[in-house]
Amino acid sequence: MRMKEVLCPVCSTGHFDYLYPDYRGKCITSQMFFLDGLCLENRCCRGCGFIFNAAGTRGLGDAVYNSTTWKPKPQIMSYSKEVKTSHQKAWETFQSLTDLQEKGAVLDFGGGTGAFLECFHHSLPEWDLYAVEPGGGYAELCSRVPLKAAYNRSYSDLNLDMLFDAVVSLSVLEHVENPLHALSWAFEHLKPGGLLLLQLPDFEKLPGDLLCADHINKMTVTHTRMLAEYAGFEEVNADTSLVMFYLVLKKGSPSTGLMPTCYDENRRIAGQCEAIARATIVSVEAAVTSARDKGRKAAVFGTSPIGSMAHLLLDCRDDIACFVDENKNTWGRDIDGLPVVGPERMAELGVSDLALAISPLYWETVAEKMQRFDVTVHVPRLG
Repeated sequence: MRMKEVLCPVCSTGHFDYLYPDYRGKCITSQMFFLDGLCLENRCCRGCGFIFNAAGTRGLGDAVYNSTTWKPKPQIMSYSKEVKTSHQKAWETFQSLTDLQEKGAVLDFGGGTGAFLECFHHSLPEWDLYAVEPGGGYAELCSRVPLKAAYNRSYSDLNLDMLFDAVVSLSVLEHVENPLHALSWAFEHLKPGGLLLLQLPDFEKLPGDLLCADHINKMTVTHTRMLAEYAGFEEVNADTSLVMFYLVLKKGSPSTGLMPTCYDENRRIAGQCEAIARATIVSVEAAVTSARDKGRKAAVFGTSPIGSMAHLLLDCRDDIACFVDENKNTWGRDIDGLPVVGPERMAELGVSDLALAISPLYWETVAEKMQRFDVTVHVPRLG
């Protein structure tokens, strides 16, 4: 089903290991909407180790990241009692990793709706704010924070002649054609010693990205550090403990040597993620079979790409009653016409079996919490 041969976007090597799944059809995006007629062609480069989707939305940037198509979803990632937005969490994490000066100029590289800059501005009101946002969050971004300038286009189309004290990039590099090019662009727009505040989804902890059409780059901590160093950054501090990892990087001197590699480490991670993705699909299939035997319906916990795509891979949409999530901001939305609801609504929707389609970090916690809803919980099994 693979449609074309490509070179590694980072190192231009043409030798790969092919990864799960090999799929063509309707695909989920990170913003919970579907795009038709896309392919999932995941690969691990045998040269530098880069893990990427050779298809998906690659090459479709202008058609996807615009104010019409790209609609930001609620940004909360937590299964704890105290729920914070991902932007609040990101800002608090960066504050714990570095002390920024009282005044300066910051560029939000992929500013979204301005939610992060709002947190930044609240803490550091004397900084001048700039933003680049090609997608549908641009209008809200411009009304939400006092910007010196904002640009509703791709960074690669900009000709900025100013330098910044800090560049912020939250969940951007997984979307761009070439993350090394994006890092080099940020490097070129920083003052000497300026900081890049980088947040990314950790592919090792989010194997669902194998099925996410617009996360065309599967960013790992090891490979991102390698690229950042090659682009000329020095690491100041980091937090790699959760599903989103954070790097604080200082502008140094670019490398002039050959592209390094972390193939062995990234191939290990890719294999681990493939196993989790396959196990999750199997758990959804088991939930569907069990519910069907009872004359009831199955549900999928979480809105990760694995769970969101399971009914398409298994052709079992009629057996799924809903998606279940504890994030109240997702309630009332739908995934391919199936409602996203809180766990309290499973009974009224006839759900007897619940498959977990979330990060393995949360399997035990969520399985225990769901027991009180009188459903059979299907936890993915590895090995």
